[in-house]
Parts: sequence; C-alpha cells; structure tokens
Amino acid sequence: MARPIHPVVVGTAGHIDHGKSSLVRALTGIDPDRLKEEQERGLTIDLGFARWKMKDGRYLGVVDVPGHERFVRNMVAGCTGIDLVLLVVAADDGVMPQTIEHLDIIDLLGVREGIIVMTKIDMVDATLVEMATLEVKEAVKGTVLQDALVCHVSSVTGQGIEELKAEIEQLARGLEPRPSGGAFRMPIQRVFTLPGIGTVVTGIPLAGTVSPGDEIEILPGGERVRVRGLHAYGGKVEQAVAGHSTALSVPDARQAGLRRGMVACAPGTFPVGSAVDLDVRLLLRSKPLRHRTPVRLHTGTVEIRGDVLLLDRDVLPAGERAVVRIVLDEPVCCAHGDRVLLRLETPPVTVGGGSVMRVVAGHGRYRRKFLGDELQSLREAGDRPESRIEHELTQAGASGCAIAALAQALERDELAAEDVLASMPNVHWHQRARRAFRLADLRHGELELLDSVERMLQKRAAAASIQRSALRATKSLPQPLIDAVFDDLLNQGRVRAGSQGQILFLERLRPLSGADQQRLTGIVALCTERGFRPPDRAEIEAHVQLVGDALSGLLDRAGDEGRVERVGEHFYAAPVLRSALRSIRTNCLKHDEVLDIPKLRDELDTSRKYLIPLLEHVDALGLTVLRGGVRRLLPSSALSRELGAEG
Repeated sequence: MARPIHPVVVGTAGHIDHGKSSLVRALTGIDPDRLKEEQERGLTIDLGFARWKMKDGRYLGVVDVPGHERFVRNMVAGCTGIDLVLLVVAADDGVMPQTIEHLDIIDLLGVREGIIVMTKIDMVDATLVEMATLEVKEAVKGTVLQDALVCHVSSVTGQGIEELKAEIEQLARGLEPRPSGGAFRMPIQRVFTLPGIGTVVTGIPLAGTVSPGDEIEILPGGERVRVRGLHAYGGKVEQAVAGHSTALSVPDARQAGLRRGMVACAPGTFPVGSAVDLDVRLLLRSKPLRHRTPVRLHTGTVEIRGDVLLLDRDVLPAGERAVVRIVLDEPVCCAHGDRVLLRLETPPVTVGGGSVMRVVAGHGRYRRKFLGDELQSLREAGDRPESRIEHELTQAGASGCAIAALAQALERDELAAEDVLASMPNVHWHQRARRAFRLADLRHGELELLDSVERMLQKRAAAASIQRSALRATKSLPQPLIDAVFDDLLNQGRVRAGSQGQILFLERLRPLSGADQQRLTGIVALCTERGFRPPDRAEIEAHVQLVGDALSGLLDRAGDEGRVERVGEHFYAAPVLRSALRSIRTNCLKHDEVLDIPKLRDELDTSRKYLIPLLEHVDALGLTVLRGGVRRLLPSSALSRELGAEG
C-alpha cells in the first residue's frame, strides 16, 4: 500500500446542529460537508468523509452523517461499516429526538464501540454541562454505549479535542479488524464520474479484499466489471481491505442505474432476492407491529419498502423478538448476519431491527407455521458454517444439497464450502455429483436400496446383479441419493458396474446349492461347446431341464461370474465371445479398418442368424460403428486398445 491504514472506521451520530461536522473538522482538519448547499446552509444533507492520521502514522476513516430527521436514510447508509461511533450531544440542548433515534439506530445496527461527545461546552456554564451529561448517561442505559466514556469538547476553542483524539485512538487500536478473508463485499455509498478515470464507486468493504485487475459483480443487476484502480484516504492503494473506506475505479461499469444501495462483491457468491428472512427485535418505545405492516427496510446502504409477515402471531409487541419474513418491492443483495433496521412509513420512525438470516430469491406460496418453524431452526443454527450446512441438509432431506446451494447459503465460494464439508464427519460428500447428504440419510438409503434389490431378485435367488435402470425406478428414494449410495458402494468394493448397464452386488455371490452348481456348470459347458453358434434360452432349458425364474437366476449368475454373456437371444461362453471380438478387430485391421463380413463369417464358421446379433452387440460395446452401410473399427476405443494389448 502507498499508505498505512488501520482498518477501523469512526462515525458520528446525533441531533441536527449539535456540531457533528464541526467536530470532524476539529479532529481531522477536513470539512466533511462536500456539497455547496451544505456549506452555504450549514446543514449536513448527505454523508461526509474525512481521514485522520493517528500518532503512529496510520490513517483512520471518519464518516459524518446528517442529523436532520428527513435524512435518516442517509444517516443509516453512513452507519454501514462504522466500527466506532461518536454520539454527539450539544451541552446547550442536551438529549433531543434525533439523539434518541440515532442511539437506537447504532444500537440496532450493532456498532461495536463508542464515545459520547458533549460539544459546545464553551457556550454554557459547568452546571448545564453536568445536567446534560447526566441526561445523556440516562438515555444510553441498556444500549451499546451504556458504559461509554463522556468527553467534553469545544470545536471552537479546541478544549478537550486532544484528549478526545487520544481516547479514539486507544479504542480504535483495541478493536479487532473486520475479517479480510472470505469473499469481497462492499455496499456502495457513492457513485460519481471523474475526467480521465470514469465511473468510481465508494464504500466500506465489510469482508474480503480486492485489488486492481480483479473482477467484481454489481448486485442487484449482475453486471461484472474489472477494477482498474483503488484509492483510500487520499492516496492510491494496491489492495482494499475490509474496514477501509475505499474508492474503486470501474470505468467499464454502466453509469445508468448504478446507485447507492447496490453492492460491489466477488462474482457468483452473494444472493439477491425479493424477500428476506430476519431475526428482529422491536424497540421498547415502539408501537406493536402487526402482520403485513408496511415498513422501510434499511440494510447496508439500501432502503426498500416491504411488508412484514409475522409467522407465529398476528401482533408483535414492543420489546419482543421474533423471526419474520419481509416481502420487498424490489430485489436486494445482503448476506447472513447483516444488520437491518426497520422504520415505519407513517409516521417515519424507527421501530426495530435485527439481522439477516436468509435472502429468498422468490416469494411464492407459504404456510406461516411451517415457515416460522423453519426460521426458528435457522436462527438456532447460528453463525457457524457447519451449523448452517446442517440446517440446509435437514431442510433438503434425503435429496441432499448441491454444492452451489450450500456455497450460496454460506456466502462463500464452492471450494470454501467443500472445506467446511470435509470437516463434518456426519456429512457424506458425493464428489461425482458435487452434492452433500447427511450421513444418516445415506445409510438409510443404502439399507432401503439393498432391501429393494433383495425384493427384485427374490424369484431369481441365484442372481447377483440387476440393471441400473431398475434402480432408477425405485420410487421410495430420490435419484440423487440412489446415485450417491451406488457410488459409495462402488468405492467400498461392494458392487461392480458391468459393461451393459448392470450392477453386480458382490455380497450376493454366495455359494450355490449342489444341484444349482451342477446346472450352472452344464449351462457353461453347453455354451462353450456350441462356440460361435450359441444356444438360445429354449435350448438351455432342454439341456438342464429347468424353466422360469429358476433358470433366469442361473443365467444371470453365469453372467455375474463372467462365464456367460447374453448377445441378443443367444448365450455365449465368455472366452468364445472374447475370441470373436479379437477376430473382428483383426479382420478390420487387415482391411483398412473396415469389417469384411463374409470372411469373418467363414472364419467363425457361423451363420447370419448368429452373426447379425453379434455385430450389433459389438457396436454397442464401442468396438465398431456402422456408417454408410459398412462397419468400421474404432481403433482408439478403450475396448480396441484392451484387445490390442492382449496380442
């Protein structure tokens, strides 16, 4: 980096005309009121920004917010990313309405630390200062600022400013930086254009890092652009980190529609939805909130109208906590754990806030009780990624969850989600399908599938295999679980896949009775004796004096043991069929990879009755292909290479 930056952001809060902007100027030497109208009227309308060089040479970012009630939406947008708040109260006014609302907001938004700053002490006597101090200490009881230090300052005379600086620096150094790992995400606070640079977006990254050349996604909307340059605190930097107030140069971004409230983030990681599920708490001074009450939802830097859906009651009393869904008028991008604020539309007052549990892509039909129970379960899962995955898998049931869905639930990339799965012994990861299942569901599915196989083979007791298509017809298990169970059995060496879509269950290859073993030996001997003019089922029936399911089971068993293979309506001894395959390959190689059928027929001493099914079978195996009326060898096929290796 071109300059050292401490990843902590300081912000102001407080009633209008209590000296927030003057305090920032006194602390930093920078006027945060950037708009001409603000400077002319002495009224902060929008967010202001300044930088402050600490004694150790590192920089802090400072955000100044408007105090007027009409600009609360801008104030809330400025609170995004603030770590340490200065609650400004003028000694001549004391606690005022916006003091209380701003205090509620910083408490509901989870600002981590703060200082109460009593300003304008030069304008009143010591008694009024003491009265105002007692008043503000009473107001902050039960909030994040309950034990906060009260500093008395005058931005005009400079009294107390140096002491306040020292306290801010001490608190800032003690705050743990925001996580720089994980996916990058920055709610956009400002959008503007600079000559020769193009579009610039600013904000405070909440997580992750970004560097010049990285691709980011702008949500909602999904536009992907390349970051061309970065600035922070008046200088160029090579990396923006969570907790730095940052400007990103994105000249390729379409200016139209790009606005405060959008989010710049790592591509394909964060969800966008038209509804959000929340864990909320109403303020004690709030009026009760009714089902389907319209509200303004603030999260990140966005404000959106929506309707509150209460799921376990019709009225939420003041001071109580509940899980709710808010159906929004437009899509929003936010993440699990993000703080939210709820304000009524009429009158426009703050009533409560909380945190995001889930972003919902589409809001369709729902049953209040079932959705409420699900959200209670999601709340109980907490923030641990393992718990989140357990919740998602429990909700999905036996179908399991694709890695893409789990990654989105965790708001991480798929590799990071796989790392979490690898640490969970009670989860089965189906690598081929990239899908996760609860291990208990996999084991239950295995028992049910094996029981289904037993039932299918009940009348053919000697058989040990079934067609894979028969497993797909098992209606009691979802197909993703069937595939996972089969692959798990395959990896355990308990099943083997055949070349014609068969699955051999090795545990069923139990010794046959003496009579059945004798019949099986007779079947193999007959097929061997007949060579390239193999018997059909009727001939085998006559030979071993056995019919129906009992014969079917023995024929399947002969195939399971690799001794006999069915070709059309006929049954070849396995060595005979292998010999035929070698002859076909050799014949093709002698004739420019084209099969000479008359010569093959003569060599095998067979007839058209047997040859046509044989050649169709060989096509199905991938050794040859029928094109333009001639049959050609596929020399690069696995079977051709395998036969060539046999010599």
